[in-house]
Amino acid sequence: MTRPTALQACACLLALLSFIAGDPPAHAQTVTIVGTQHLRGLDPAPSPEQLNHAVEAMSAFQPTQVCVERMSGERLQALSQDLMRHGMALSPDTHGRPLGTQIIPLGKTMQTWLEVRPADARDRARDLASRWDELDFDSRIELIGLQIAGYEFHSAVLNWSYLSEPEREAAAEDILASVSNPLTDMLNSVDEVYSLAVPLARQAGLHALCTADSQEYEAAGMRAAIDHGGMERLSSPDIASRLEAYMAQMDSVWQPDSGADALTRMLAYMNSESFVEYDLENQWELLREYDNADGAFQRRLMYWHARTAQISSELFRALAQGQDERVLFIVGAAHRAFNEAELRSQPWVSVEPAAPLFEASP
Repeated sequence: MTRPTALQACACLLALLSFIAGDPPAHAQTVTIVGTQHLRGLDPAPSPEQLNHAVEAMSAFQPTQVCVERMSGERLQALSQDLMRHGMALSPDTHGRPLGTQIIPLGKTMQTWLEVRPADARDRARDLASRWDELDFDSRIELIGLQIAGYEFHSAVLNWSYLSEPEREAAAEDILASVSNPLTDMLNSVDEVYSLAVPLARQAGLHALCTADSQEYEAAGMRAAIDHGGMERLSSPDIASRLEAYMAQMDSVWQPDSGADALTRMLAYMNSESFVEYDLENQWELLREYDNADGAFQRRLMYWHARTAQISSELFRALAQGQDERVLFIVGAAHRAFNEAELRSQPWVSVEPAAPLFEASP
């Protein structure tokens, strides 16, 4: 075989560049990223009607997977092995993440009850979830228990939502006695994982939620900013006033008394280019502008990008599950533009913007 000539090499390179610049192939994996304010922070909380309206809008994407801004069972298992090192990543119960107080302790309890290791629990749960329609009641309860044992609590809540009230009462008297109340509490939470992702996944007939996050990088970024004098900078009047103005703008986007489509209109803005520009200038560039000589905020930003890159990695893994996957990911809006850019860098991935889902919503 002869070596390709320079002309042939150039032709191959031009073909590759043309492929990258052009439309994705017919069987491109597809993802849409829905940026949102964390719903627990909205005052007052969205009504059931407003939440249902948003779920219906997102269902038009017809997802094969629904992914949420939470850590995978594998990641939680790894972090839980060294609580001294990762305590900051696991202990805060913010934005619906009761990792150290509920999810990990309940997982360990269920591991003991079922006599199963976390990784084996996840394997067995995936097998049962793929056969949900064939399962009897006891096997469905076992599936929920295995998902908890594998630290996939969010998927357990999803399958808990499929059960009738009498079935939940029966489960509470069996192996799920110690976790039935936390499951119900989470299911009734306004957090977007449970108020948006769970009903959306149910509409699609799914029995597991895809997860994408790495809170250890968030904790490392916060620690770096603190260790290098960032808190002192944040307390300065200039930064404090700018951040207050930013929060006031975000609060003004949520107009709860404006009807059933109040949440979809908020989501339309959070997924617009206008929000990207505003957020970049008034959150990230603000911190760079007022950074100190030790680079406290630059360090914080790099860890935040490490977290965002890990989120993209998990989305690529979700897209690897089948030939024609359609993954809908619900995430804090500041991440969206960065994740979309990383996913678009691959010619085999089609990124569909989320804004049209909400703009077209009746």
